[in-house]
Amino acid sequence: MTPILSELSHRLPDALHRPRVRKGLMAAAAVVVLAAVALPDSSQSSVTAELLPPELSLDISRFDMALSEDFAAPARTTRTVELKPGDNLGPMLQRAGLSGNDAHRLVQAFSEEFSPRRLRAGQSFDLHFDGDTVTDLTFKPSVEKTVFVSRQDEAWSAFSVEAEFRYETLSVRSEISNSLYVDATRLGAPDKVVAQFANIYEYSVDFQRDIQPGDAFEIFFEVARDHNGEIVKAGDLLYTSFSPRGKTTDYWLFEDEKGRENYYDENGKTAKRKLRATPVNGARLSSSYGRRKHPILGYRKMHSGVDFAAPRGTPILAAGSGTVERANRYGGYGNYIRIRHTDGYKTAYAHLQKFARGVKAGSYVKQDQVIGYVGTTGRSTGPHLHYEVHHHGKKINPRRLSQLSGKPLSKAQRPAFDARRAEIEAMRAVTTVVEAAPVTDTAVLSSAALPR
Repeated sequence: MTPILSELSHRLPDALHRPRVRKGLMAAAAVVVLAAVALPDSSQSSVTAELLPPELSLDISRFDMALSEDFAAPARTTRTVELKPGDNLGPMLQRAGLSGNDAHRLVQAFSEEFSPRRLRAGQSFDLHFDGDTVTDLTFKPSVEKTVFVSRQDEAWSAFSVEAEFRYETLSVRSEISNSLYVDATRLGAPDKVVAQFANIYEYSVDFQRDIQPGDAFEIFFEVARDHNGEIVKAGDLLYTSFSPRGKTTDYWLFEDEKGRENYYDENGKTAKRKLRATPVNGARLSSSYGRRKHPILGYRKMHSGVDFAAPRGTPILAAGSGTVERANRYGGYGNYIRIRHTDGYKTAYAHLQKFARGVKAGSYVKQDQVIGYVGTTGRSTGPHLHYEVHHHGKKINPRRLSQLSGKPLSKAQRPAFDARRAEIEAMRAVTTVVEAAPVTDTAVLSSAALPR
């Protein structure tokens, strides 16, 4: 039997009851039968348009089109959709083409494996279509977990798969020659780990002004590898050492009795200082503390704070936790915030473009919370932050804040910390250190390279 006859034998019974293809099928069948009889070696031959009269060739063309339209399998496609701010999973699915009932059932099945309350804007979902019908959904909330939801007639079912990774520790050590970020990542430190390193020292080190070529650092951290040995996830930063200005400080990761993780030095003092020395990330120091010629008034007077030049709208962070004493217009300071902290300390922020939502007199703010945005209000020559620190009513140099010690662990927690520190040191002892040879060039260092 020729291929065409074979095809007809399979398709003819189902197609004959369709009026739109019956005429084409019958004409094509007649032509194929006649052609098969005329060709002695049907296994070696095929029916071509040249063997057929023009009017029957047209019928064959119509027959082929009818078959392709009636018997072609629906196209299977995948489309990725993203959760928008303020959006929910159900409405997002309905906009993607699911009916209200299907979206509701899918969300119910999905919630058995992953709570929709934990979804965040920007997370994406892969919807798999069979024609115009959604048949499956896949969602990857983390590198370890994938959630699958599949249609079964009118119902939906879900399951999840947890990938297994092999964790190991790595250590990188070097002297800075370009920037902390460039030198650390070149040796294999992931972005997340370098960012953690920067966060540990940002309370006591000004990354734009304090770092010099030759300053040494070491970063000891965990990574997860897949079955191919590729690093798929950065784990915790366990230990770090840094020597800016020739002074070395070491910190170890420790979880306290309340389950809060922080970094502590060998004396149990936290890396996090009471007050930040720099409340704007990546800003340029444009004027130091001390006497200077005032840029507007024209005469020499005491500059009782420090100025940080930054683009208009740059977020300003609270140097420490405390109560806002005032947040309003204040003479030549323009838009002004003053925060009262503990132990007689206050911090002030001037020339703001605007205040952050909820920041007003009497409100409580936490360290590193955004309280306002850089501007040029009041007596100002351009966008910058004027930052002051008051101690018992006296204005002091904010650079002295780096000398403030962090809050120490209680005596009751010291044994647990010492045990954890010894555990990390034991891991360091058996971990190969990746290190670069000392570099003596004087490349420009920049905090702009640090991930934020």
